[in-house]
Amino acid sequence: MDNREIHETANSVRFEVAGMTLDAAVGFIFIALSVASLYLLVAIGLSIIFGSLKYVNMAHGVLYLGGAYFGLLIASSEEYGGLLSEYGALGLDWGFVPALILTPIVFFVLGVAMERFLAKPFYDRDLLDQLLVTFGVLIAAQELFAIVFGRTGTIYPRPEWLAGAISLPLIGTPPGMSSASTIRVLVVTLTLVLIAVIFAFFKYTDYGLAVRAGTEDSEMAEMLGIRVGRPFLLIFAIGAAYAGLAGVLGGSLFNVTTDIGMEIIIPSLVIVIMGGVGSLRGTVVGSLLAGLVFAVATVIEPSMTNASIYLLAIVVLTIKPSGIYPSAKIGQ
Repeated sequence: MDNREIHETANSVRFEVAGMTLDAAVGFIFIALSVASLYLLVAIGLSIIFGSLKYVNMAHGVLYLGGAYFGLLIASSEEYGGLLSEYGALGLDWGFVPALILTPIVFFVLGVAMERFLAKPFYDRDLLDQLLVTFGVLIAAQELFAIVFGRTGTIYPRPEWLAGAISLPLIGTPPGMSSASTIRVLVVTLTLVLIAVIFAFFKYTDYGLAVRAGTEDSEMAEMLGIRVGRPFLLIFAIGAAYAGLAGVLGGSLFNVTTDIGMEIIIPSLVIVIMGGVGSLRGTVVGSLLAGLVFAVATVIEPSMTNASIYLLAIVVLTIKPSGIYPSAKIGQ
């Protein structure tokens, strides 16, 4: 990832001899949590799809990429390169909030189409076949986006209320929060809500229970009258919606380029493996660890931010080869 705030945060989050100032510590925490949130929103879809359907979906990165550009077209009016260069400024310019609302809805529907026409025909194929096909879709999609939008990076315009440090009504900026940007706090808060929703879905809804039953033994579940096809379709669509929304949130923190699909999907897959394939708890813990090492690298050596996640995975998988939560059932 190319963090457009990386130099700013590296200067504002300073290590001191005796530790960190309160403001710097809080800023550091929110850097780690915001990066972890983006990885988690993408990785959670990979995890539940593979855990329930045994389907490796590298094309999940297309949803993040598409979400970023779709949200940009909703939120602002920009001039693009590529085939769109001759049309001048394009976009609805409705603002950031409509992009947050509309993108997951649209990508939920796209997730349904992707499951029906791309994923379902390969459910019974080898994992290698799935990997090659979906990875090919990702590469082709990135090239298509580059042809249409050009290869120049784009920055999401932030509304005034998302600029600067968080400020609450009546009390202003809380003590110690001067280094916590409003956008990072928003990203973390939304992610907490969405992760609580997916855990509740698996634990308390009939569809969630059907997915868990179908994962354990789909043939027995069908014999007992549990139709697992629709719940599996819903899981795929939810994962797509989360990835699309992550694209919008990621666009508000990082430059939007046509390469971000690849940049997000490989670390996210590493996080899923590191946490334990199919384990929601493992994915959450793996994302938090990835966000932490990313933040540490941002402060110490920004050029190592991308490599830090892979170094972390080497350490974790050396200690726990099957992942952090290797035997967890889907939804746990």
